[in-house]
Amino acid sequence: MGWCPRGIIHLHSPYSHDACDGEPRNPDTGAIDENCLADLRAGLCADRIDFAALSDHDDSMADEQFQTLLLQRDDDTLLTDGGGNPIASVIHCANGHDVMLTVGGENELMPIMLDRHPDGDVQTRHDVYNADDAATMALFRSLGGLAWVAHSERRTVDHLRELAPDGMEIYQLHANLDPSIRETYLRLPPAGAIQAVAQFADTNPGGPEPDLALMSFIEPNTNSIDKWETLLGEGMHISGSAGTDAHENAFPITLGDGERGDSYRRMMHWFANVALVSDPTDPQSIQDAVGAGRFFIAFELYGTPSGFDFVGTGASAPVEMGDEIASDVGVTAELTLPTVYHLDPTLPAPSIRGRILRIDASGTTKVAEGSDPVLTAPLDQPGAYRAEVLIVPRHEGPYLGNLGPDLADREQVWIYANPIYVAAPPTP
Repeated sequence: MGWCPRGIIHLHSPYSHDACDGEPRNPDTGAIDENCLADLRAGLCADRIDFAALSDHDDSMADEQFQTLLLQRDDDTLLTDGGGNPIASVIHCANGHDVMLTVGGENELMPIMLDRHPDGDVQTRHDVYNADDAATMALFRSLGGLAWVAHSERRTVDHLRELAPDGMEIYQLHANLDPSIRETYLRLPPAGAIQAVAQFADTNPGGPEPDLALMSFIEPNTNSIDKWETLLGEGMHISGSAGTDAHENAFPITLGDGERGDSYRRMMHWFANVALVSDPTDPQSIQDAVGAGRFFIAFELYGTPSGFDFVGTGASAPVEMGDEIASDVGVTAELTLPTVYHLDPTLPAPSIRGRILRIDASGTTKVAEGSDPVLTAPLDQPGAYRAEVLIVPRHEGPYLGNLGPDLADREQVWIYANPIYVAAPPTP
């Protein structure tokens, strides 16, 4: 795996009815809001996102031709399959960066990286995109996509088990923001996020850096992680992703830098799903990596991680995230802790540590933990082995201004790595 493209999984364009402050179309002409679309495209380019898995609501994406949903403008390149059918588009940014876009939907289920719409008329499309069962998950796969679950905090384990998704969100930005979701599913103060972000509207000298606003309300989505680990412990292979869920419709208040709090650029700047691929220009290579769980979540508001790795060693071939091997003596999980890319040496130093967790039928067991540059754990028992990197981001303290350094002294998860799966050895 020679490339690590950074991707957004779960993103809305003006073809979602509630995007662009709930007014994504001109009420008289039906034309989409080109200014809002330009914000989305500019944000992808400014953040140098490599791939974006769009996930628009059926109202109104199901009403459109599939190619329209690829958002082609200017000199974008259309990518096609072997039959000449459009499956992705590439934005060629003014800064020289390229962004690959694919089509998906978010309703009850979240198919991503689709190759085409469901067969049938427009009403049939709406019906399929709004379905919520395992048969529809299989249908989405037959349409060339991956079958994902968004907002897993609102799902029961029983239903997730029935759906058997390719992946599920284990962190959801909208869930951390939305008052009702925070209170009902995350057991957090409902208005806590909005009150915290409002502090970053301060334009006085010494005010906090607005792009660090997420630090004021970010919390692990333990509700979702617990469900993910339950299913992993039962032997299911399910990738865990982070959902940006940007619409430019959640926090229109202008922050201290003159940009709205929920701008596409700002929200997509905070974290990415980083895939391990052989060809970052090939949509199938990216899709294969995401579907297999060959990726990790990086919260880049703390800095871009440099040097991170989580592999199995000692087998006949390297074992990547998403791979399965048989348990054996001498096969080891190896977690290489990253550093903050291009960290200013004059800033306070962050504290970084890692842990490797084994999830099996008995629950979750910590099998390695520490701040050594490389942590190891034997892969000698069946289960799903996943890794986390944690950070105390003291280097961000000087940018928090009059809020003080307290937010920078909280340990937070910097990276969630998808599991390496270990099966029981074959019976002799």
